[in-house]
Amino acid sequence: MNLYEELLAYCRGDMYPMHMPGHKRNPDFLMANPYAFDVTEVEGTDNLHHPEGVIRDLMNQMRMYYSTRESYPLVGGSTCGILAAMSACCKRGDTILVDRNCHRSVYHGIYLLGLKPVYLYRPVDRETGIALELPVLRVEEALREHSDITCMILTSPTYEGVVSDVQAIADVVHGKDIPLIVDEAHGAHLRGMAKYADFSGCRSLRRFVPAMLLGADLVVESLHKTLPALTQTGVLHLCTDRISTEEVQRCLAIYETSSPSYVLMASIAQCVDWQLNKGEKAFLKYEKQLRWFCEQAKSWKVLYLWENEKKEPSKLVIGVNMFSGKKLADVLRQKYCIETEMAAEGYVLAMTSPCDTMEGFERLAKALGEIDRELSGENAIFPAEVDGSGGKHCGNDDGAEVDGSGGTHHCGRRAYREEMIPAKIRMGAYEAVSSARRQVSLEDCVGEIAADTIMVYPPGIPIVAPGEELTGDVVRNIQQSIETGLTVIGIEGEKIRVVEKGREL
Repeated sequence: MNLYEELLAYCRGDMYPMHMPGHKRNPDFLMANPYAFDVTEVEGTDNLHHPEGVIRDLMNQMRMYYSTRESYPLVGGSTCGILAAMSACCKRGDTILVDRNCHRSVYHGIYLLGLKPVYLYRPVDRETGIALELPVLRVEEALREHSDITCMILTSPTYEGVVSDVQAIADVVHGKDIPLIVDEAHGAHLRGMAKYADFSGCRSLRRFVPAMLLGADLVVESLHKTLPALTQTGVLHLCTDRISTEEVQRCLAIYETSSPSYVLMASIAQCVDWQLNKGEKAFLKYEKQLRWFCEQAKSWKVLYLWENEKKEPSKLVIGVNMFSGKKLADVLRQKYCIETEMAAEGYVLAMTSPCDTMEGFERLAKALGEIDRELSGENAIFPAEVDGSGGKHCGNDDGAEVDGSGGTHHCGRRAYREEMIPAKIRMGAYEAVSSARRQVSLEDCVGEIAADTIMVYPPGIPIVAPGEELTGDVVRNIQQSIETGLTVIGIEGEKIRVVEKGREL
């Protein structure tokens, strides 16, 4: 079968999507034959790069709904918006303050612009290894130590839904007259939830305000991740006057295709109309569904729903012990026909959206309830003596000390580092990628300089970026990810490309 036939076969199956895109293949969202209106800039269709008609009208709708100075439709995903935002705020060679938990597109921007990153590291949840909110104090410390910073970029919410204090961070960087870019790719639904939903009285669920209302200067959102829009659709919000509209438009014209898809732009228009006309009913229904699911999770004895006061409610992080998250994801797929968004070492991420059906929530809750009951009984799906990486049960009830890889298995309990692994920058990203390189084995690469980005995908956050040293901690992290069965990008047959010796700057 070719790709088209494979996709047809897949959608005819019974797999329920607990993953992006946010439309969840819900039949309530319809579009006419896309070939019928796959056109170019003809009379009446307007021009994305010079909007004066219907596209300008769409932008005005978004501007009013999101309360921004300007909102630009994106047909190149959040990646396009991130690169344009960074270019609008930075000159080549500038120093930029970067949340280390950022998506790889930020690192591509650092490479393309030859930027000097100053990384901000988050504390880590010791039970799951999930990066927690970025402390404002660390932003203040970095600004005191580096007087040449020209911009900051923050991810909020993160892949797992952790939201940082955008308002406080914006106040700090604006005190130095520095613009703040927020990668809110995973938070396109927050405007609707803040506007329509009310999670008061529910400890498991909390209400968060989107970054464009909290002082951020530029905010990038992926509509397709959590709203009813086709993959690759997004929006770049200009929220203050620290960056000119002319500069943002100039940079968008560089990174966004000169032949934008009218099918994707039509999907953006449909998504905006849906939020304006059907959003209130949809988000109120969504709130009830999330409340219901959280109530079901309270009965679990082995599995658990990871909670944090800074986690927004759409991401369901299902914690597991004694085996890997990948094993749980495999069982959900193979036995229950539920595909989750991501499997990590100690948890599975199920992404929800206002487009999920109650049947979908019930199906996930039933599957996890059955798995939990089997795990707590004698006939478990996952033998207690074997963990997710193939290791035997240790027979020790004591907590484990952490190693550089982040996680260790002892009697089904994991202990992770309390902080993200710091990067040791040896040379600039552009210099590292452009230098002569060679391949070395994973076992022999400690002390070398990475020539490529190495990451677990999803979520696409680098373990090591070009120009950084492959320290023992970094290598153990990579090895642990491989052993757990996660998809590691940047390695070919357990060989890593490194900078040729003698090339270090």
